[in-house]
Amino acid sequence: MKLGLGTVQFGLDYGITNRGGRPHAEVVRQILELAARTDIDTLDTAALYGDSERVIGDALPRPHDFRIVTKTLALDPRLNPADAIATIEAGVVASLQRLKEPRIYGLLLHRVDDLLGPLGEQLFAKLEGLKAQGLVEKIGVSLYTPSEVDAVLSRYAPDLVQLPLNPFDQRHLASRSLERLAAASVEIHVRSAFLQGLLLASPANPPPQLAELAPKLLQWRRLLEKQNLPPLQGCFGFLQGIPQLGYVICGATNLVEWQEILAAWQSAPMICTETFKELSVSDVKLIDPRFWPQP
Repeated sequence: MKLGLGTVQFGLDYGITNRGGRPHAEVVRQILELAARTDIDTLDTAALYGDSERVIGDALPRPHDFRIVTKTLALDPRLNPADAIATIEAGVVASLQRLKEPRIYGLLLHRVDDLLGPLGEQLFAKLEGLKAQGLVEKIGVSLYTPSEVDAVLSRYAPDLVQLPLNPFDQRHLASRSLERLAAASVEIHVRSAFLQGLLLASPANPPPQLAELAPKLLQWRRLLEKQNLPPLQGCFGFLQGIPQLGYVICGATNLVEWQEILAAWQSAPMICTETFKELSVSDVKLIDPRFWPQP
């Protein structure tokens, strides 16, 4: 398993604990330079991440060795097949132009509903066509739930998926969907390793809209104290104990944050997932940021 650099913060004020906003262009260049020096080889972005793709394209050194994964625009469900396919193709061309790249490593459908809807077969065939043209190396989808994993695997053969996983959101562990993906030779990228920074924040003052998680946050800190670990190492140690994972995608809003993430990644011990099993939260409205009320 390797660490990848997430870039949503480059284009949006992302994260429930983010108080610093987006980094300036020079900070982005510094983060990318440090990533390159420390053998980070994968960048994750998306057309929907504000102007993240453009920021990356402007900041990347040339030449570089980064593998870039981006995601498609969400599709209007009312589109006919021809217009939907044209939207995907035009979006990929625009992404490559913003990134200033002739090709990319990975292309994911940003909304799994697009793949599982009535146009799914045509859309996946289009992704396969882009792969055959050499514009992308791997194709797949960003998803959330184990049931979505099963639905995708029953209909398609993706090369790559991205999904959430952290000590509070253990759905893909409990359902063994990671094992099914690995058995199908699917490369697994994990996002939400810190639950938008919530697992790194003070347990005494969670965001008001997530006050129900306060007891779990205190329990998380007590377990970390028993392991003599700070939160960053705890999050990474939990993931290090899961053999099916390919990459953990993490972002930062400034150079110090990225330095801390790198140091924690390099020093995190492998922790048996059973250690944090009791932290699993079953209420999806508390672990899926799509359901979080706005402050």
